[in-house]
Amino acid sequence: MIRNSFIHLTGVTKEIESYLWSRGILNWKDLHNNLNILREKLPPCFFEEELPWEIEMAEKAFIQKDIRYFWDRLPYADAWRIFGDFSEYFLGLDIETTGLDDPHKVTCICVSNGTDIHQFTRTKNLESFYDFWEGRENAILVTYNGFRFDLPFLKRSMKWVSPLPHMDLMHTLHKMGIKGGLKGSEEKLGIRRSPEVEGFTGNHAVQLWNSYVETDIVDYLNLLEKYNQEDTVNLIRILEIIYEKKKSQIFPLQGNLPFGN
Repeated sequence: MIRNSFIHLTGVTKEIESYLWSRGILNWKDLHNNLNILREKLPPCFFEEELPWEIEMAEKAFIQKDIRYFWDRLPYADAWRIFGDFSEYFLGLDIETTGLDDPHKVTCICVSNGTDIHQFTRTKNLESFYDFWEGRENAILVTYNGFRFDLPFLKRSMKWVSPLPHMDLMHTLHKMGIKGGLKGSEEKLGIRRSPEVEGFTGNHAVQLWNSYVETDIVDYLNLLEKYNQEDTVNLIRILEIIYEKKKSQIFPLQGNLPFGN
């Protein structure tokens, strides 16, 4: 859907974007070939000099998969538009801990693009979490309530500060009227968990870790990792639903128009 968007271009508001779509200007190529359509909407300087150059820069960034280019130019509330063309660069992140405050520690971290799952677990490979981010500077981090919990906890407990743009789905879902935490949001969106961890909460995660430490029974740790992984994979499933819902709201007739992704 990025190539159908115009609000990352200087001077183009959502109202002007909607106007362009209504006039059959559906992508950057259409706009580049019909800049005169903006004469009544924008001062001449925008389409005479700036817009053609910006369109070319956007096309170059798209081809090079420069996600940060679009992230920096789209309003935060519209960053979901990037997902359709570059879904593999969105990395869900979720952590499990021994408790909420200091001196509690991280027990598990999972990172996933919805397909590939990367698990980092205390007593196994938690230290590998730091090296994981090398070469992934072009990704976008996806969390639920990560601004208030996951990222501050990682900074405090592990001295790790995310180098990536960050999309917190809680804010987006709340604006859509979907509340109730991650589990409640999943239920409202029709996402079901595996029977092994269905109904589990963060308190269960703490109990599983404590049981593992006390008994050394690896089944407890495996179940904790399973719970952590479903938290993370479901972030991307939720983002997929958000993308389709928001896209359909913007393009109510999209089935009849060649908008692409």
